[in-house]
Amino acid sequence: MFLWVLLRERKPVTQASQANANAKVYRDQILDLDREHDSGHISDEEWQQSRDELSMRLLEDTSAADDPVAKTEKPAVWTAVVLAVALPISAMGIYMWVGQPEALNPMALKSPDQVDQKDLAKLAETLADKLQSQPENLQGWVMLGRTYRTLENFDASLKAYDTALKLSADDDLQLERIEVMAMQRQGNFDGEPWRVIREILQKDPQHFGALLTAGSASYAGGKYADALKYWEQARKPLEANHPDLAGLENAIATVRDKMGLPPKAASTGPSASSGPAAASALNVSGQVSLSAALKAKASPNDAVFVYATPANGDRMPLAIMKTTVSQLPLNFTLDDSTAMTPERKLSTAGEVLIKVRVSKSGNAMPQSGDLTGASDGPVKVGSKGLKIEIKDQIP
Repeated sequence: MFLWVLLRERKPVTQASQANANAKVYRDQILDLDREHDSGHISDEEWQQSRDELSMRLLEDTSAADDPVAKTEKPAVWTAVVLAVALPISAMGIYMWVGQPEALNPMALKSPDQVDQKDLAKLAETLADKLQSQPENLQGWVMLGRTYRTLENFDASLKAYDTALKLSADDDLQLERIEVMAMQRQGNFDGEPWRVIREILQKDPQHFGALLTAGSASYAGGKYADALKYWEQARKPLEANHPDLAGLENAIATVRDKMGLPPKAASTGPSASSGPAAASALNVSGQVSLSAALKAKASPNDAVFVYATPANGDRMPLAIMKTTVSQLPLNFTLDDSTAMTPERKLSTAGEVLIKVRVSKSGNAMPQSGDLTGASDGPVKVGSKGLKIEIKDQIP
């Protein structure tokens, strides 16, 4: 674009060329005036007077002659040559300095739902190898911890977070770590997770992340009054346009409904009266069965997890229920009442993946030998009558 501007011959703007431009403007105005008159919007007298004025101004502004000394400007060849060389070099240099060269990797351009578990595991392995030679790379260790969390390899995730925290004792990182610990314990925040939350709130009673996590931990433990207290405290300083406001108010509405309290009108977004009641109708239901080929590999007391994850590739469940093999085939319903945490609701998702896993250990983390099943691709929230068969086994 720059080269085209510099290399083309440019005619100077002269008085006459400007006059031609003015003439076109006046002619358009006269045509508009005539149309207004023809349509009856202005009287004959107003039309004639306005037309005379425009005609006089047209004559005045178009009486200029061309400047006899005006010449066509020559192309800026040398400037173009310098830019042709300098722009690509400077652009690449700046990109390598402040950009993200890793994004040139085709794998990095894949959306989350295009990267399967094997690809993600390979990326984690590659990143772990690189960090052996770059042990001071804080962001690398954080990314590794998050990747292992997505893979539900919670032990490896905790080790990565432990290394990151040695480089930076950041409160937000500590909260991420205890969330992984709670996921490993199937939502149990007792012990170290609660100790970390209390230490952060003691230093900063209004720490937003700590208040949210404290509310989630209380909710997971059935302490709804405490959850309400923490979430309302986190809600107080938020502006009306805060991105977390809607989710937090939904969480508050849900816990108030659990406690049998009357709905509290939200400052923004949908009214509270339409919150829990409307959301409860947004569920996914169907039947889970165990294939005949795998029945011999399952025991009646083996744990069965039925859960929904976002269709965008996020592996953190939005809703989950637990039963045993003895209850199969099972009619299931996943909704906001089965949410792991109330700020992550099934009703707020457009499409989800429904997954089933049979675990002999009862562990939330997938293990070799577990039996699995899943919906045939994403399903819309509100879908009913799904048929999901447990027919695969993790090697």
